[in-house]
Amino acid sequence: MPVSLRRRPRVFAAVGVFAVLAVAAVLRFWALGRPGTLVFDELYYVRDAITQLAHGYPTTWPDDDPAMAVRFTDEPSFAVHPPLGKWIIALGVALFGDASGWGWRSAVALTGVATVGLTMRLGWRISRSVGVALFAGLFLAIDGVHVVLSRVGLLDGILTFFVVLGALFMWRDHEWVSDRSRLTRGGLPVLWARPWLIAAAAAFGCAAAVKWSGLYPLAALLLLTAARDATVRFSVAREARRRLGLTADLSAQQHANYARATGTALLQALATGLLAIPIAVAVYVANWFGWIFTSGGWGRDSGWLTGLWQYHVDMFAWHSTLSAPHPYQAHPLTWPLGLRPTAMYFEALDSGLVQSITPIPNALITWGGVAALVVLTWWVLRALRTPTTLVRYRPIAARGAYAAAFVVVCYLSGWLPWVLTFSRSAVFQFYAVVLTPFSALALALVVGVICKRRGSHEETSGRRMAVALFVATAIIFAALFFPVWSGMPIPEGFWRWHLWIPSWG
Repeated sequence: MPVSLRRRPRVFAAVGVFAVLAVAAVLRFWALGRPGTLVFDELYYVRDAITQLAHGYPTTWPDDDPAMAVRFTDEPSFAVHPPLGKWIIALGVALFGDASGWGWRSAVALTGVATVGLTMRLGWRISRSVGVALFAGLFLAIDGVHVVLSRVGLLDGILTFFVVLGALFMWRDHEWVSDRSRLTRGGLPVLWARPWLIAAAAAFGCAAAVKWSGLYPLAALLLLTAARDATVRFSVAREARRRLGLTADLSAQQHANYARATGTALLQALATGLLAIPIAVAVYVANWFGWIFTSGGWGRDSGWLTGLWQYHVDMFAWHSTLSAPHPYQAHPLTWPLGLRPTAMYFEALDSGLVQSITPIPNALITWGGVAALVVLTWWVLRALRTPTTLVRYRPIAARGAYAAAFVVVCYLSGWLPWVLTFSRSAVFQFYAVVLTPFSALALALVVGVICKRRGSHEETSGRRMAVALFVATAIIFAALFFPVWSGMPIPEGFWRWHLWIPSWG
């Protein structure tokens, strides 16, 4: 085969990835400095980032002026979130200054574009399909919630980056264990040297150093990993039984094989926790370096270890008792469908135009993603109906049960804990930005199956035309909604046209 023909798929993939990242970059960086004042919770996180850059820890501001006309003081401030997200915001401030929104939003926008890239990479590792990877990246690139949270100086877009990075490393650990299980003839030993698991623990430690909710996906994926590791060991024992030619009757050898598999599975679960959790904790604590290596931070009047512990006690007390009502509070049950987006900025201009920054969802992407997650859940449940599925192990394709379970667990880990522990009023729709990459992945996997499903030429062409129409419509929706995602001056009637659901207003 000519070299040019062999290189054609790689060229197509490279062009596709570049195009998706370009779309993501345009939607996140275009007019990023608009408006030139702090919006919504930028009032806290951006100011903390600026003072943290100056002192190593947050200090107070004398007023709540979103224009920051009066500068900060040297008095320490009690910040209720860990420092890493604010350090990342501070990178943009260090490069471009704090005189415009570009300075305090650019680093967040960059992490948003990088998250699109990571989502494509994860989609390809899961499916080994360039099409699925490109669909996943494009769906996230034009997702309204992710676009807005990449354009404001808040922590949640940064949190999403580290969660997807950790999920990618967890999937690579799955592949790493898979390779070793295929090379094993006897029982699979307890694995301690797991580089991808270590990388995942470090990534989730960084996620927790942005917001504590970054611990939820770490816990969920560790449980899924333990279940996967046990499945691999039972699969190896089952294969050993087949090679020995044992009958269906349980023999002493068979009992010994399964007893050994059970024991090593429990030991592996313990080893996984002992390997991952201390690394995540160490990385989390290391991100407090600015507070640790200075002496003027909040509560820093004692030893750093004692002071850091007490700081966390105070932070937990603050979060657990927060009950301030807010007009845009949203129950977590409404998050998947985006029923109550948080209006972060609205201004009526003298010219009769209005400016709005609201993470109204791209309906086709958000609602289609929820439908796709239901489909993936059905695939998992269907696989579990066959008892042998629990002990069968083989490479996972796009329609594999573990691939579906992995995406669903990643999604639920960012949502279900809020549903189960919902007790305070100050909870907002934009927290759901951490769900958007996995919703996009689910939708891409289902779309990929639709495109590749066997059938007649007419049926295949019809399905692909339907997918093309769906994608084109979603892109049109993104173009139409971008003005209300980005604070573009628009006629009030055009703004009201976007309020398809009363709760979007």
